[in-house]
Amino acid sequence: MTYSETILEQEILDGTCAVVVTYGNRLAFVDQVLRAAFQTGVGHVVLVDNGTKSAVAENLKTIAASWGAERVTTVRLECNGGSAEGFAAGTAAAAQRMQTRHIWTLDDDTMPDPEALKALARTWRLMGENPSCCLASFRQDKRTYVKLVENNKPNAIQPNSFFGFSVQAPFQKKRVALWRAGGLECRGMEMGAYGGLWFHKEWVQRIGLPDARFFLYFDDYDYTLRITRHGGALWMCRNSVLSDLEQSWTQTPSCLHPWLQGQQGMLRPYFALRNRVFIEQNSINCKLIYNLNMILFLLVKVLCRTPRSVLYHALHPIKMTHRWCILVGAIRDGLSGNFENRILKEQ
Repeated sequence: MTYSETILEQEILDGTCAVVVTYGNRLAFVDQVLRAAFQTGVGHVVLVDNGTKSAVAENLKTIAASWGAERVTTVRLECNGGSAEGFAAGTAAAAQRMQTRHIWTLDDDTMPDPEALKALARTWRLMGENPSCCLASFRQDKRTYVKLVENNKPNAIQPNSFFGFSVQAPFQKKRVALWRAGGLECRGMEMGAYGGLWFHKEWVQRIGLPDARFFLYFDDYDYTLRITRHGGALWMCRNSVLSDLEQSWTQTPSCLHPWLQGQQGMLRPYFALRNRVFIEQNSINCKLIYNLNMILFLLVKVLCRTPRSVLYHALHPIKMTHRWCILVGAIRDGLSGNFENRILKEQ
């Protein structure tokens, strides 16, 4: 790179404000992610304390203070509002900073490689430095991103699909846009996760903040869909790599589908299902096919996931009926757009 290009790249790095949301007691993760973020060259970090207990909150303040107020801003929520409220608060705080040009959202367990942010900055420059252009880092442990890279499977909402499943899929092939330049490679997406999302703060003025009603799961898909449906472009940058420090709850080994596993509680399955069903409503043009996809998905992918799953249902009918009632309720609330989140009060 020329001297002037180096200066421009540094300005982009300095103008990037990372938003990290944490909850519970995940201090070790937070410390690793903050160190990795600053190693990438990020200019500032907004650390959101999403309703942690007082002892953990004090430790988070200590971690933030070790970097200095000029580098880390802390935002505390008295109660855990889920990822949706956490990222909404963090995004708002980042956008309010005069120095912020881009916002880079990171989960407290997604650690960027040292060159991750530079890859985003270089890509954005080569794409023309258009504020409407948003990028996402490649999460090498996220299955949808791996399938996008290896199989060119679009990360998009297919018409009449239920949780991404559709009998029409073989006939609904969508082309994945591919961009290459300067040794960098990107693939187009319709939606993406918070972990690694990098966007110009102008988008906060254009579409607002993440919708806190979602509480958990798919609030990031909703937000990025708002971007792409309002004329923005979203590209996943293969050269900007993030690693997950913790395995997803959906990958817990079991004969049962994750939604039916007792150790997952009720909140995760409920919000994952309700929110995804709600998001898919705008893509339904044939109720008959949508209902068929729903029935087949629940029958084949969930109930009959393994032969042992069917046997487990037969041996524990009362327990499994209770779990299925949660799933049916989530689907009903998603279809009707019910965001009362009564399940939180029942815990």
